Amino acid sequence: MTALRTFKKRVAKNGQLYLLLFPAFALVFVFAYIPMPGVVLSFMNYDMFEGFSGSEWVGLEHVRAIFELPMMTESIWNTLLVSILTLVVCFPAPIMLAILLNELRLAVFKRVVQTVFYLPHFLSWISVIGIAYGFYALYGPLNDLRIFLFGPGTERLMFLANQHWFIPNVLLLSMWKELGWSTIIFLASIASIDQQLYEAAYMDGAGRFKQTLHVTLPGIVPTIVILLILNLGNLFQSNFELIYGLQNPYVNFEVISTIVFKQGIQQGAYGLATALGFVQGLVALVLTITANRIARKASGIGIW
Repeated sequence: MTALRTFKKRVAKNGQLYLLLFPAFALVFVFAYIPMPGVVLSFMNYDMFEGFSGSEWVGLEHVRAIFELPMMTESIWNTLLVSILTLVVCFPAPIMLAILLNELRLAVFKRVVQTVFYLPHFLSWISVIGIAYGFYALYGPLNDLRIFLFGPGTERLMFLANQHWFIPNVLLLSMWKELGWSTIIFLASIASIDQQLYEAAYMDGAGRFKQTLHVTLPGIVPTIVILLILNLGNLFQSNFELIYGLQNPYVNFEVISTIVFKQGIQQGAYGLATALGFVQGLVALVLTITANRIARKASGIGIW
């Protein structure tokens, strides 16, 4: 009863905060927890007309069949390649942008720059892909710029129909859309650093660069480590919407998430697709736990 009364007092005291959190909790519950029983499809030859009770139980057959799928091995390597390159290229970018924005002293200019970088986040991926098709078009702005710079004889290129440009396009569009939004986390972390540390560094003769190097960066290390752990856990995940949207008859590039979609939605192999997604989730869990343990031992910082 004491615990219940304490909980009621806490809810009454922070009622508005709990109310703000409710939509997020509801979304997670509806889209993450309610579908969890569906993992049983991994072990069944599911028939939508027979339902769960009438479908054949096949055990681990689908898990074994995963590695016999065409393009499966290649899709695993493609997923790892895109994830690692995204981590190497896109993860440090918001850190650097946050530090640069923090150094801006003209408030109006700082707000304008932040707005310009934040806005793409609110576009859907299908809108981003549409913009990319227009920008990269044979007679689009990018080809026009190349002709303006290099002369009328410059060959117009089909950037989205070239296999070699696929990964650079994925990285570029991912960074353009999410760079500004990811910066918010690091700006908040920088804002939480005690200003007395900067004053002490200034009194010791440190300039802006040394203050950034010895005060700002160490101050945001916990945030960097936590986000890095979460990103390492997603090495076998990929941006399905972007990669699937950029696929076309000229580009053959599959990742695990596109295989799941094509097996489950296009071919109706619900059990096989669910098994693949289940294994992918288990790998992500193992990677997250491993990364957290390594970070905890190396720096004393972790998610738990």
